[in-house]
Amino acid sequence: MPLDQVDVDQEFPNEKNMGFFDHIDELRSRLLKIAYILLISTILAFTVVEYIFDWVVMSPFQPDFWGYQFFCKAGRTFMGNDVLCWDPPKLSMQSMQVQGQFISAFKISLVTGLVASFPLIINQLWLFVKPALSKKEVKRTRRSLFVVSLLFFIGVFFAYFLLVPVATNFLLSYTLSDEITNIITISSVTGFVSFMSLATGLVFELPVLIYILASIGFVSSGFLKKYWRYAAVFVFLIAGIATPSPDVFSQLLLGFPLMSLYVLGIFIAKRVEKRKEKALNDEE
Repeated sequence: MPLDQVDVDQEFPNEKNMGFFDHIDELRSRLLKIAYILLISTILAFTVVEYIFDWVVMSPFQPDFWGYQFFCKAGRTFMGNDVLCWDPPKLSMQSMQVQGQFISAFKISLVTGLVASFPLIINQLWLFVKPALSKKEVKRTRRSLFVVSLLFFIGVFFAYFLLVPVATNFLLSYTLSDEITNIITISSVTGFVSFMSLATGLVFELPVLIYILASIGFVSSGFLKKYWRYAAVFVFLIAGIATPSPDVFSQLLLGFPLMSLYVLGIFIAKRVEKRKEKALNDEE
C-alpha cells in the first residue's frame, strides 16, 4: 500500500505528536519509574537480606546443594563413575573493611531487587517505545515481553544452580602455589554469585538480540549459519575452561544450552526474513 494511503492514526494508534524534548521527557519519566521500582524492590529485599544471604548466596557453597547432586547423578548415569561427584572446598569468609558487611548486604538487596523486578523494568522500557509501533508490532512485542523475562530467569537459574557450583569448585580448588593461602572476603563471594547470575541471565537473551538485529537487517540466518562453527568453538572453549574436569561430558553439559540458544536464533532470523518477504509481497 502506498504511504500516502496509509491511515496513520489507525496503523499507529499509540503515536503521539511529540517533539525531540517531549521524547526526552518521556524517557526521563520511564527511567524515573524504573528507579522507583528498583528502589522499592531493593528496600523490600533489604528487610530480609539475612535470609537471602544464608539461603540463596551461601547455598552453592554447601555440599548438599542441588547443583552438586545433579552433576554427581549425571556423571554416574552417563559416565558410570563418580568423576563429577565433588564437594565444595570449605569456605571461611572475612570482612576486611569497616563497612564491608553493610555494603555486601546492600549489593545482595540490589541484585535481588533487580532480578525480582526485571519484568516490570522491561515493561517500562516497552511502554516507552510502544507509541512508535504499529498495531501489528504492538501485538507481536507484547507477546515477546514474556519471552524476554522467561529467558532472563532461565539464565539466572542456570548460572545459580549449575555454573556457580562448577566455577566455585574449580576456582577454590586451583592453587598457583602451596605457599599461598586464600583469604576469601564476603564482598568477593557476593560479587561472584551476583555477577555470574546476572551475566548469564543477559547472555540468555541472545535469541532476543538476534531477533532485533535480524529485524533491522544487521544479521541474517545465512550469516549465522555460515559462522556457526566459530560460535561453537568459542562456546565450548569457554565451557571447557569453566568445567573442573577434562571430560567431554561436563563441557557438553555447559556448552549445549548456550549453543542451543544460537541455533534458536538462526530459526528466529529465518522467521523474521519470511515475515519481511511476506510484507513486501502484500505491498505489491
